Amino acid sequence: AVVSTQSTGRTRLREYAEEMKKREEIEAELGELERYNKYARSCHYMMSTQVKPGVFLKSSEEPYFEEQIKAVFPKNLRKKKTIWHKEKVDQSTFELPPLRKIQGPFKNPSVVYLQRHKSLKPSLKVQTSFNAEETAKEYQKQEEWCKRVI
Repeated sequence: AVVSTQSTGRTRLREYAEEMKKREEIEAELGELERYNKYARSCHYMMSTQVKPGVFLKSSEEPYFEEQIKAVFPKNLRKKKTIWHKEKVDQSTFELPPLRKIQGPFKNPSVVYLQRHKSLKPSLKVQTSFNAEETAKEYQKQEEWCKRVI
């Protein structure tokens, strides 16, 4: 009886050790695959285009690396989905919630009318013409010429 329990205990231990070894191998493979995918993500800029062949297309060592890069799209270029993407709202029955208070900087219509129709007060720069200095010099020259004749 003791020998049979020892042998069953040993077989169970062997089975457990084999199972643990398989789990470790699977975890190691997954870790290696994750590192490989991370490397492929970081090399996405070397991928081939229709115009220019990529760096990895030339090498015969890893012929499927191009496909791996295409399969593992860079994470930072993925668009983040927001809540409004997920919920489709029927526009025919959609109603906005009621407003608690009137929003907006609305003025009294009479004040707006007075503001629109008040007289302009242009600045000195706007009142004078663009070439006022030149015309003043020209006028001064003409006056000086007339004084010389007299």
